Amino acid sequence: MAKIREFGMACESPHSREFVALAKRAEELGFGSFWVPEDPFWRGAFALASAIACGTSKIKIGLGIVNPYTRHPALTAMEFAALDEVSDGRAILGIGAGLKDWIEGRLKIPYTRPTAAMRETVEIIRRFFRGEEVTYAGRVFSPERIKLSFKPVRSEIPIYLGILGPKNCELTGEVADGLLLSVMSSPAYVKFAMDHVRRGLAKSGRDANAFNAGAYILSSISEDERVARDRLRPLVAFMVSLMAPQPETPIFAAAGLPADTIRAFGESFARGKVPVDMVTDEMIDTFTIAGSPARCRENLSRLIEAGMTAPVFFEVPGVPPQQTMDDAHRHLIPHFT
Repeated sequence: MAKIREFGMACESPHSREFVALAKRAEELGFGSFWVPEDPFWRGAFALASAIACGTSKIKIGLGIVNPYTRHPALTAMEFAALDEVSDGRAILGIGAGLKDWIEGRLKIPYTRPTAAMRETVEIIRRFFRGEEVTYAGRVFSPERIKLSFKPVRSEIPIYLGILGPKNCELTGEVADGLLLSVMSSPAYVKFAMDHVRRGLAKSGRDANAFNAGAYILSSISEDERVARDRLRPLVAFMVSLMAPQPETPIFAAAGLPADTIRAFGESFARGKVPVDMVTDEMIDTFTIAGSPARCRENLSRLIEAGMTAPVFFEVPGVPPQQTMDDAHRHLIPHFT
């Protein structure tokens, strides 16, 4: 059985000035990491992460995730090197290709060879931090004679990949130090992902014991199980609907959800309705940790048994992030550390 190495916390919606207070609270409670997403049209992650670095002293600060299309690998290296200085080497770089609909559909940036883009980004950034002058002829990126003009805090930095499919899971095992799966990660999907990660680790000969497997987790804990579970139904309905254009994605396939069911969510969403009434109790148990403390501990155990070593609790709309942290600290973390 996989062992928990650390618990993390992540949020996206609070006002920028609230992030530092939330990260301080997470540090006080003993969380090992605090993650800042960078979805398009939300707040920029590097500015928030730098503020957190200045307001904390121990907790690791994760960028979860930045993509190689809106940020060139050289720009990401520059930004991350500055953040690593500010945080005194506490930063974690999360990289992922993002959603094609956001990158290509809305921003009109070509979504070119996402697997190659992530592989090349990791390699270019690692070479930057090792002090090399980089000339690279890739399928996506071809920089010539580029080099950081200062010495980074670390020559080797932790890089996690945020991915979905089997090919990219294997890539993660080959080139990254950790995995950060999206919300909606069921135990079956975590097992699926880790099976492919292990193939990548074996291919590269890297140490599986040093690899961290994390995922954003939606949690809602209350002695009133109905209240706890109903809090998550709108978010689950929205997330399934958002991913409905890919009804056969491994996130759904591994969990045994038929493609027709997912398409029905998408059809309702396209008509302007978030189909909360279509979210079954089975979906709540599959994709979230929700209910009584005992039920939540049982569901978290299933994720750990599937291979997760670094769960990251993600904020839930309508629930203050501090409450999510406090509930996890009170009801879950002591039973797994």
